[in-house]
Amino acid sequence: MIQGLLTRPLTDEVVKPFVESAKGTLHSDGPNFDTVNFSGDIACFGVLRGTGEVMAQANNFYYFDHAYMFGNRHLPSKIFKERIYRLTKNYQHIREIDRLKAKDKQRIQKYKEHIDLKNWNVNGDYVLVCDISEHAKKFYDRPNWLDETVKELKKHTKREIRVRSKGAKTSFKSELKKAHAVVSFQSTVCVDALVAGVPSFCDKVSMGIPVSLDDLSLIEDPLYPADREQWIDSLLANQFTMTEIKNGTAWEKVK
Repeated sequence: MIQGLLTRPLTDEVVKPFVESAKGTLHSDGPNFDTVNFSGDIACFGVLRGTGEVMAQANNFYYFDHAYMFGNRHLPSKIFKERIYRLTKNYQHIREIDRLKAKDKQRIQKYKEHIDLKNWNVNGDYVLVCDISEHAKKFYDRPNWLDETVKELKKHTKREIRVRSKGAKTSFKSELKKAHAVVSFQSTVCVDALVAGVPSFCDKVSMGIPVSLDDLSLIEDPLYPADREQWIDSLLANQFTMTEIKNGTAWEKVK
């Protein structure tokens, strides 16, 4: 039985209907969650307020976070007019290309007509490095990821290395226009980059790993994956509108 971890009203609105659709139990005694069987299955949103510690011990965990595409944080999607979230089992991101059933393909059609998949940019100039959040640095124990990454890149390229800080105000789309490659840790920026035709380098924990390289020594020889569209479809199939979370579609997909 799934145990839902309730941590704050905004994210509880996501976890609660999912757990109810799976006929599970709800627990609001965080951050210690003394009423939770840590060796059982849990569902949560994010890694804060005690959820990360429970995830580390759980038999299985169902993890919600912000959508891969078309999301608007905790506001309704500007296109689809309701909130959208990603959902994965036992990882914070899906890290493989999922085999989709016919009903998955049908469900994601609403997204695909809004995606403009660009040709590969093979004449980029600079390497764009996207820093990670303070939460990610702490959770993955990578406090010096940015400095280590830039240092490693300088060993293998003479290109300009541009750093985009977390929360930068400049348009990410504008920074992609002349990028040779984008380097990230586990951020969804790699999704935007790959859709825009810019090759990606990322960590193995990233959703981008099926269509990216993780070896920075290959920065001058990036990957232009032939299965980019299948990967995007896989991401879309693992995100859900609030309607799909409430009516059991999300649970049926990940159980």
